[in-house]
Amino acid sequence: MKKLLAIATISAAVSLGSSSINAQSWDVKCFQQGPARGFVAGFLKGANTARPLRSLDVNNNLALPNTTGYPIGARSISTKSEVAEKSDTPNDMNFASLGFGGIMTLEYVGGSGYFLNGGGADIDLYETTWGNPSCKPNSSEKANVEFSQDGFNWFPGTPVDACHNGSFDISPLLYAKYVRITDKTNPDWRVSGDGVDAYDVDGLEAKYDGDPSVTQGVCDYRQGVSKQFIGTGALPGTGIFSLRNNILNAQVNDPTFTPAQLANPALREAVGTYNFWSIGFGGYACFALGYAVFAIPGPTKEIRMFETTWNNSPCPNYPETVLVQVSVDAVNWSAALPLCKDGDIDLDAYGPAYAVVNYIKFTDASNPASFGKGDDSYDIDNIYIAQPHPSVCIPPLCSGEGTRTNIRQFPNIESNVGFTGVPETMFPLAIVGSNIVSDEISFSSTIGEEGGFFYSIRNHTGQELVNGELKGNLYDLSEETVSTSNLASGVYFLTLSSANTKETVKFVKK
Repeated sequence: MKKLLAIATISAAVSLGSSSINAQSWDVKCFQQGPARGFVAGFLKGANTARPLRSLDVNNNLALPNTTGYPIGARSISTKSEVAEKSDTPNDMNFASLGFGGIMTLEYVGGSGYFLNGGGADIDLYETTWGNPSCKPNSSEKANVEFSQDGFNWFPGTPVDACHNGSFDISPLLYAKYVRITDKTNPDWRVSGDGVDAYDVDGLEAKYDGDPSVTQGVCDYRQGVSKQFIGTGALPGTGIFSLRNNILNAQVNDPTFTPAQLANPALREAVGTYNFWSIGFGGYACFALGYAVFAIPGPTKEIRMFETTWNNSPCPNYPETVLVQVSVDAVNWSAALPLCKDGDIDLDAYGPAYAVVNYIKFTDASNPASFGKGDDSYDIDNIYIAQPHPSVCIPPLCSGEGTRTNIRQFPNIESNVGFTGVPETMFPLAIVGSNIVSDEISFSSTIGEEGGFFYSIRNHTGQELVNGELKGNLYDLSEETVSTSNLASGVYFLTLSSANTKETVKFVKK
């Protein structure tokens, strides 16, 4: 078993940055202030009329006007909430009052721009109540606290509500950038005091600043073996061509391919292109997705999986299959659902416990009887997530918060209709050493089918100058050395072919 990355989990602290965050680490992105108690529907007094939420233009104004029915102007300056300072001294107004039902969204702008899940409480929220009375079930200022990585998808903290001050675990998120605080104070908690203005946000303090890239990459894997080594006790990777062994070729949202390229198997699955990792028979791999992926109710699929099979042979012609599991913490995993070749992964299918996931795991489930001796089961190419990465999101903040409309279009998957191609039969041609040669050239390939493999060397006009047969046993990696001493200096093309496949590489004779 190999591990590439110490992944953050909900139950254990990640590799963290600074444990002490500067006080000026927050920026108010939205302030929708609610009314004072005497102007809340159902609690009107005398000639008072109900007041709606009023919004602060955070780009142009620092404070909401001193307007009847809302908290006074001194309690309506949004930037006072950006400083993590407790203001429980009577008449100290270094805070902003939410008003009943009010909402404030703040962005963390300190350090890396993200705060991490460190295990346990990750962030402290300070509320001002002069004299600092104790929290009471029905007679205290309270707020609901939520966290987000992108400003679109929100998740409640633990505990969900703050009563006066509060400390929160941001699980299941591994990191966050935004905090949304919504007043939940009961207007009926006092019999008098029409000017009471509910929850007062004094400031926030995140405990762990850090780079969220620690939450992406391969978290755990073990490569299986090719078919002929099943049950032999051979080491992981035995029988699998070396260029198929690089786990880093299995990508989450592979940046080297545009959606259009992903949708074109001729580009993505070109013979000899090793932009994938072979899981092998008996293998598995776990990937951290890099951000929390939310299940979208209904028919929408959240993840599209791309598997590489040269010649684009789809399922059931070439039934390479894995079992797919998802997880919040890389410890507790969902039920395993099968996936053959390219296909969609619907998080809804895993149940409500996996409404948000951070990890995905693939375990080989191919039937060896469906494959030849040299085959190596499922090839993981790209795990494409419809929900965009938080770094490219521009959240709506005050308008439309909580919606999940920022979904990318999936590239098309390969067609399973009318395909008559052949399965993979030849493991690719590789020059041993440099492709600039003097008196000889060495090359290797795995003989993957009956009937022989034959090589030829041609010049730039297509004239064949050298030919021969690659000798070796079926499914063995064979190497051949051919003299080039009689060739003039220039560019040449070495081709290896069988009854079903052909591959060409270029080399230079000095």
